[in-house]
Amino acid sequence: MSKTRYVLSGRVVERADEVERMRQAAGCFVLLTNVPEEGEMAHTPAEILSAYKEQHGIERNFGFLKDPLIVNDLFLKKPERIEVLGFVLLVSLLVWNLMEHVMRSYLKRTDSTIPGWDNKPTRKPTSFMMAIKFKGVLVVRIRGRWYFTEPLTDELEQYVRALGLSEDLLLGRGPSDSWERRGQKLPGELR
Repeated sequence: MSKTRYVLSGRVVERADEVERMRQAAGCFVLLTNVPEEGEMAHTPAEILSAYKEQHGIERNFGFLKDPLIVNDLFLKKPERIEVLGFVLLVSLLVWNLMEHVMRSYLKRTDSTIPGWDNKPTRKPTSFMMAIKFKGVLVVRIRGRWYFTEPLTDELEQYVRALGLSEDLLLGRGPSDSWERRGQKLPGELR
């Protein structure tokens, strides 16, 4: 019995023009804009791309909108509900970024730091970091007024200060509503 064997030989050659075309395609992405090409508000495509690339912080935060926990379990039938949800998520994202900006600006202006992860001093706190720090804080309403169940720690007070707020503002009380300013003691349930 005889066997027939075939041998294939060849050589791999790079097609430079095809490689370059694929590199160009891989390096491209679509950037849609409503910025006019003419007139007072006009910008060139290069200027728009440059401005877009400078917004890496915003783009990074859009990841939460793509999170499966947020997107997968939502089913909205009406287009107006989808629009409203999108608006609520975007406003939330703006507030999230504003908090981060305000805290970092305060720390830069006062040349100070704030306890970050593992209580290491940081000049760049994130809103997520702050949210984790405040995770166990409870607020109760007694006789129409809001109170923290436990006094805020020094660390949490630093975050409140960095946000440009006070405990009274967090609890929805103006300075004139403060128990201490009126010379009154806290209700017995909170002592």
